[in-house]
Amino acid sequence: MSEKQKKRSKFNWKTNRKLRLGTSATVFTVFVVAAVLVLNLIVGIIYDRFPLTLDLTTDKTFTMSDESREVAQNVTQDLEILVFLEENTFAAPSTGNDVFDTILRQFYLFTKDYNTLSGGHVTTKYLDAEADPTLVNTYKQYEVTTGSILFRTKEHFRVISVDDLYTEELDSSYQTVYSSVVEQKLASTINTVCVGKEVTLTFLTGHGEDQTAISTIQKLYSLNGYNVDTLDLSTATEVNETTEAMIIVGPTKDFTLDEISRLRAWLSNDGKLNRDLYVMCNYSGDCPNLYTFLKDDYGITVTDRLIVETDTNNYLQLMGDMMPLTTVEDSDLTAEIAGQTVLMPFTLQLETSFGTATDEEPVTNYPLITFPESAKLLPQSALNEETETEAESAKEYPVIGMAYAKELRQTSDHAGETNVIVSGSYLFPSMTTLSQYKNEALTLEPIRSVCSLGESVYISSTDLNEIVIDFSAAEAQSIRIFMTAIPVLLVAASLVVFLKRRHL
Repeated sequence: MSEKQKKRSKFNWKTNRKLRLGTSATVFTVFVVAAVLVLNLIVGIIYDRFPLTLDLTTDKTFTMSDESREVAQNVTQDLEILVFLEENTFAAPSTGNDVFDTILRQFYLFTKDYNTLSGGHVTTKYLDAEADPTLVNTYKQYEVTTGSILFRTKEHFRVISVDDLYTEELDSSYQTVYSSVVEQKLASTINTVCVGKEVTLTFLTGHGEDQTAISTIQKLYSLNGYNVDTLDLSTATEVNETTEAMIIVGPTKDFTLDEISRLRAWLSNDGKLNRDLYVMCNYSGDCPNLYTFLKDDYGITVTDRLIVETDTNNYLQLMGDMMPLTTVEDSDLTAEIAGQTVLMPFTLQLETSFGTATDEEPVTNYPLITFPESAKLLPQSALNEETETEAESAKEYPVIGMAYAKELRQTSDHAGETNVIVSGSYLFPSMTTLSQYKNEALTLEPIRSVCSLGESVYISSTDLNEIVIDFSAAEAQSIRIFMTAIPVLLVAASLVVFLKRRHL
């Protein structure tokens, strides 16, 4: 071999080696970069389909409750949520107020969860109505505006507002307390639209009712998808056509005989029935006409005796009063919450007189809330007496604190049913903040059962004034592993590339 050939051979060998190693390093670098890009793409796709979040708040503000998850999993028809605001308003909120940012972020995450858990039946689309005002005109049949949220299936729809996603109240020190009701609004609205039924509950007023109690109950029903309104039976000439149930909350003044006649006629519905009444009695009320109507027509007697508990295991000391505790009876109206514990403050004893329904008497009574032998009776008048009155045992046990009457009528061409629910306490719905008791469910379940508006949603609101981030041991460990593993992998990959290039 000539010198020239040897030089060429030696030169080629080195060149080829450098080229080979350089190519290998380049290919490895490209592979690492490509792998990172592909991994990022896969993670993005997985997140869009199965959104994963790490909720570090102590009360799991951004985690859907089991009740909401059940609602989502039960959706079997396509439902579209159209939000008339820019998507980034919810995905990365920056209102300057932590409370409102939390509400918007909750909505964004929970709607993604609904899409996942419903198997894609629930979809959400954001329409920037401010950037494109013609969008509002496109959907004008729904009467939407900027900030509206439209829920619709092929046949039914309902519109709410961003402002409906939270509540605000003044606490005892007159500070504004904000609570998120995002979960309730999503679940109840989706339920309502899927069922495709509008139910109106009309609250009767004009008889010294407790307006605070009415407001509390109306908010609860509204959150669960019902339309609510008020009516003064003494002056109103017409009742809302969509009203399925009238509700009387804690009256202190009696109804006139004319009002009772109108109430009776409304319930009869020209003999077709299918209308309901819910009466919550006031322990300080004096309503002989109303109570006579309940007794004569529906077999439920409201007595003038208060139920008190003598067993310390069966009452709760609250604000200086001993409030009886008991469990819900199993009935057609309360089967879903039978056996649950409820708090029944200032409850008047009820008595029932109608047993098995007959052709002559088509009304039957059923207990909903009863008290055991440890419960005693105290005259209603004892509350206003300065001297202490000793409570006495009841003539019969269990003592009834809540009951209902079912009236059935069957003709050759029509079957009708009316339910009249009577509670000896009008204050028990106000105890819904005590989450260990099922007072909220007891308020909702009887009406849901008789009005058939899908499933009630028993989800507690979230107090947004104090959102605390808390790392559990497992979460902290997961974060440490994640934050350590990624840098280690990147350093290792960089070191391999460096060593490869160093020997070129």
